[in-house]
Amino acid sequence: MILGVSSQHNEQVCSVWGNYHYKTFDGNYFQLPASCNYILTSHCSASYEDFNIQLRHQVVDNEPTISKITMKLQGTVIELTKGSLSVNGQIVTLPFSSSEVFIEKMASYISVKAVLGLVAMWNEDDSFMVKLDDKYKNQTCGLCGDFNGIEVYNEFISNGTFYKNCGDENFCRDIFSSSVFSDCRGRVSIDSFVQVCMKDLCHCNSTSGSFCLCKSIAEYSRQCVHAGGKPEEWRSEYFCPHPCPESMIHQECGNPCTDTCTNPEIGQVCEHHCIDGCFCPPGTVFDDIHNTGCIPHSECSCVLGGKIFASGESYTSSCRDCTCEQGQWNCIQKDCPHSCSVEGGSHITTYDGKAYTFHGDCTYVLSKVCTSLCTEFTVQGDLVKCGVTETETCLKSVTLALLDGTNVSAKKD
Repeated sequence: MILGVSSQHNEQVCSVWGNYHYKTFDGNYFQLPASCNYILTSHCSASYEDFNIQLRHQVVDNEPTISKITMKLQGTVIELTKGSLSVNGQIVTLPFSSSEVFIEKMASYISVKAVLGLVAMWNEDDSFMVKLDDKYKNQTCGLCGDFNGIEVYNEFISNGTFYKNCGDENFCRDIFSSSVFSDCRGRVSIDSFVQVCMKDLCHCNSTSGSFCLCKSIAEYSRQCVHAGGKPEEWRSEYFCPHPCPESMIHQECGNPCTDTCTNPEIGQVCEHHCIDGCFCPPGTVFDDIHNTGCIPHSECSCVLGGKIFASGESYTSSCRDCTCEQGQWNCIQKDCPHSCSVEGGSHITTYDGKAYTFHGDCTYVLSKVCTSLCTEFTVQGDLVKCGVTETETCLKSVTLALLDGTNVSAKKD
């Protein structure tokens, strides 16, 4: 299982990133530098449109970014903008779940999964990808192409010409042939990204230098991950640095299921493949109680009745003493008596305080020892109808049977 989409079918990816670069479902790469509202992909070969995804770019600080994504997934309309998410016109918080979609935050990404067989991921900046189930082959249109499995390089040529290349091919090839991407070879086309790199170099200047390639290198790394590869760390303090919140570190292939104080082992059962983003360093978990970043598991607090207890703090009740250890309560049970009662012939309260009503007409076991081979005691009660209606019952008698054979009975009247 990958990203929640059924593994019974093949899946293909369409992606958008960086300087208006696009990769279609069929592996075509092209550049479309415009800020119009485009249909990225839609289901257009059927009487009913399962999905329609539209996208708009915006230039911020001289850098193109994705400003708005509109997704129509069967009966659900999702709008994504930076810092805002709405479903069918209503602002929602994450995670969000309905019968049609599940939306969650995964490290640096917002993930949208639709039961129809579609997964989309957005980094809330310049990178967006759509993954489709193989059942939609040859049924799509839009900038992601027709999804027919055939690469047609003239499918998106403008006026019969390609956009120009400005870069040094050998320089670009050396980047994607680097040893940090050794696990990506054979998974993602280097030749295609060399062409992307050469187009990017058209927009470089003397001050940005090779830094203008950072977003395309990041996309190559992402596509490698989605193809099953594990790229090494290629960023550094001096080349394409990726700032993270204090106490977190950037990883190209990190676990998207973040271990937290309240769920410290979720990463061990994660079914998603790795993604890039900011993660807690090894040996720490995210403090989701105070939301203050990453801390050692041993420093996690505990919560009881809305009150926060620091690690090492204790509380005492009538029946147990508890100490907060690694975000969990470690409790010692005291010898604490509890009672069970039958009142009004039908109103029962258990040892643990649960109250319910039961109208019976038989002999019932009210309590007995169930954890040993020998039943030390059994308490039975006779509930009988004692009125003209079905809900009028009385406790007629109670019998206590002890292990030594003694029986004690109390009867009405």
